Amino acid sequence: MATGIRDKVAIIGMGCSRFGERWDCGADDLMLEAFAEAVADAGVERDRIEAAWLGVFYQEQSTSKSGLPLSMALRLPNVPVTRVENLCATGTEALRGAAYAVAAGAVDIALAMGVEKLKDTGFSGLPERTKGTFEDLWQPGFTPPGAFAQLAGAYAARHGHDMATLKRAMAHVSWKSHENAVRNPKAHLRNRIRIEQVLEAPMVAYPLGLYDCCGVSDGAACAIVTTPAIAAGFHESAATTSRCSSIIFWVTVGRSRTRRCGRWKRTAGRGTFGNC
Repeated sequence: MATGIRDKVAIIGMGCSRFGERWDCGADDLMLEAFAEAVADAGVERDRIEAAWLGVFYQEQSTSKSGLPLSMALRLPNVPVTRVENLCATGTEALRGAAYAVAAGAVDIALAMGVEKLKDTGFSGLPERTKGTFEDLWQPGFTPPGAFAQLAGAYAARHGHDMATLKRAMAHVSWKSHENAVRNPKAHLRNRIRIEQVLEAPMVAYPLGLYDCCGVSDGAACAIVTTPAIAAGFHESAATTSRCSSIIFWVTVGRSRTRRCGRWKRTAGRGTFGNC
């Protein structure tokens, strides 16, 4: 019987690059920014990392189809790197792979990295992944705003909410995110907005307006995970223990979500996974 990963994995270090239009940086520079902060946060030596997971969605524009960009940029030549991709859950997939490797006892310390370098393409929105037959035959004409707009409409219909109520609830999300960004020097869009601005913004794909859609940024984020026993040997504020039985993301027609189970709690100054 499966026992899950609860209390088997601890995050000992996290870091991220500055997000925005990083014309002066390549994907390797962004990964280095995030990695340097995560290593310093954890207080761990580079040579103690035994495996790594790299999450990148737009591989043709950002890096490549393999895990080599991470091992080369971070100077980890003898560390196995697994490159993963799963739409909006790509970063979660990288963290899940690293966490599961530690929980399984395959490695003691693992690294998860997510990176995207999108602004150099010149697209105002997300770039096209390919122009081949795959793109033409699978979801032709697909756009993220269009897809999530349909999900918003389906949510309102399924749960009996009128669209005005749903729009105001979504507006609070955008307003909250901008409020957080004002306080975060690494955020891309650091302007304070009003809820009324969100509700009155130009429509992108009904019911999603301009502020309901994510900005396109260059950036990277990194996490270092280990066992709770090993984490105890690092400085106290570094240890964040997983209280979740599993990290699962699945995509089906009309439904996509991450299951992290339960509530968030604070331990040693950081947030932990949900308590299941």
